[in-house]
Amino acid sequence: MHYRSTAKTLGQQYFVIDCDRHIIEPPEAFSLYLDREWSDQAPRLVSDNTGAPRLMIEGRLYQKPSGFGPGRPEGCGDQRPRGDGLSYELAYRHAFEHRDRDMDLSGIDCALWIPTLGLFTPDIENPDLQYAVMRALNDWTARDWATGRRHLWCVSIPLNPIWAVAEIRRCHALGATAVWMRPNVMQGVRWWTEAWDVVWQTMEELGMALVFHEATGTYNATHSTDYKFDRYWLAHAVSHPLEMATALSAIIGYGVLERHPRLHVLFCEGGATWVPYMLFRLDNHYEARPSEMHDLAMAPSAYFRRQCVICSFEPEEALLKETMAWLGGRHMACTSDYPHWDSSGVSGVVRYLENYPDISEETRVNFFSRAAIEALGLEARVA
Repeated sequence: MHYRSTAKTLGQQYFVIDCDRHIIEPPEAFSLYLDREWSDQAPRLVSDNTGAPRLMIEGRLYQKPSGFGPGRPEGCGDQRPRGDGLSYELAYRHAFEHRDRDMDLSGIDCALWIPTLGLFTPDIENPDLQYAVMRALNDWTARDWATGRRHLWCVSIPLNPIWAVAEIRRCHALGATAVWMRPNVMQGVRWWTEAWDVVWQTMEELGMALVFHEATGTYNATHSTDYKFDRYWLAHAVSHPLEMATALSAIIGYGVLERHPRLHVLFCEGGATWVPYMLFRLDNHYEARPSEMHDLAMAPSAYFRRQCVICSFEPEEALLKETMAWLGGRHMACTSDYPHWDSSGVSGVVRYLENYPDISEETRVNFFSRAAIEALGLEARVA
């Protein structure tokens, strides 16, 4: 396999794809390739009144330091690639310089890289600046970060679907594998309406998967569940699984997957064991209220099993083995959330092996790679 590492020492018997590994972007990731006309509005690194490092964009601090739906008190700092907390500067240098070595230490052959600070770019209110910053980040990711065949990357797309199509096509030519989006209603944009069908059509045509990823600490995530709380730990605990549940409901319930049967969807960093109940509940409504199922030709769970993958990142998640069994050993992929504070760091693969010694070999292979290979369209690359 072209992507198999010959240097890793853990899980050598398995080809392992990490479907949610995070870039720690240095400040220049947003400015190095930014169009000159926007240079005076480039995101810049500042310290808040507690000394925590944050990005300043349009006069706002990211992650949001306080209020309802706050981000982390430590800001961009306390990243933990190998367990111990690192400052923001040390973390982005470590993540860049040691990204291959840390994958080998983790037992990871191939990774799908998702932004960290870039998760907040859909919160930029000026649509032209938003698009410009996303283009700059995409260019930096393609040119400076994802420089080896082990490193797959996701496109950041603007909230304007026509511009999103253009950026997806441009970045596909640069080598992007997938497109990431927040599951939220960002700035009032409901991405499941038919106005976004042109985006999904483009992704089907290009064979690019959709990757959902949440992040706590925005200002413009309309109706987001984390806005109920002004304490980070509560906002963070609820927003990831609950926003993923609403995204799953929307992409199925509004007929996106019915209209786009070749669109594959991955749900990252939201846990996994809520999925059986959510699909049960959706199926129950489908059966009990058939007159309202205008956009569906089959049960919601059937769309999930045809097109979706839930990504686990917590090896000790309650009922994970039972959820694997409920899904028939399929539709679930391995992720680490590296190098965030709540990630499995470099220990994820060995913990999955130790915690679940008696799952079937087929389930283990599906979890470590097969589900991701199918969803990301990697067959030709890893054969």
